[in-house]
Amino acid sequence: MFEERHNFFDAIENRLSSADLLVSEPEKLKIILNDLEFLLQDRWPAIFSTLTDYPLSEKEKNMLQNFLKKIENLNKNVGYKLSFFNDFQKYMKESIEK
Repeated sequence: MFEERHNFFDAIENRLSSADLLVSEPEKLKIILNDLEFLLQDRWPAIFSTLTDYPLSEKEKNMLQNFLKKIENLNKNVGYKLSFFNDFQKYMKESIEK
């Protein structure tokens, strides 16, 4: 479980970093965001459901907080709220509190 979670967090980090670099290239940014959306929808529910039995470490909580900041900055740079991030942000905040 922990390795799967680590790989998932790495994948999120890679996509968010790519998105930051592509803010001025809308078509490429759209591809990265669609890929990130699919990743989150596909893998986050399974990971979230395991948090009661396998709580996040402090390092993982810090990573989620960093992801939240990156998503918020991306939203500001893009100029509108990326709606598919709303639920994910909620889940991340709930995960940090567990």
